[in-house]
Amino acid sequence: MKKMFVAVFALCSFTAQAAVELETFQNVVDAIAEGKRITFVINLKKCTSEMPLNSAIVSVTPNAVMVVGDNRVTASDRHFTLDDPMARGTPMFDYSKFNLDSEGEASIKTTVLNASSYERLGSYQMNCKLGDGFKVFG
Repeated sequence: MKKMFVAVFALCSFTAQAAVELETFQNVVDAIAEGKRITFVINLKKCTSEMPLNSAIVSVTPNAVMVVGDNRVTASDRHFTLDDPMARGTPMFDYSKFNLDSEGEASIKTTVLNASSYERLGSYQMNCKLGDGFKVFG
């Protein structure tokens, strides 16, 4: 029984790996090239926007990621919500487009769509800096 417990524990310790912060643009590109799943963590209060931003930390693992010309990482995500500030309680899809350039500038543009008709209801953009407001883990 002890041997089985030790074997299971050892297996779990090898498979459970914490995500590592990717601190540079090149680290992000390398992780994508290695097929690693990446996660964006955004501290809204450290970003700028034309609209007021709530104090929140958002974590998104995008559906699709692409490196463009060795100077830009672009990614997208779509999720269903009933809590979009544009129309609370109304079924919506938020489509977010993430861009990170080689200088570490990040932009997140979110387009709000009606969930039943896909009618575009509005959009807003946030701008952040890699490592300060916008972190990438992989």
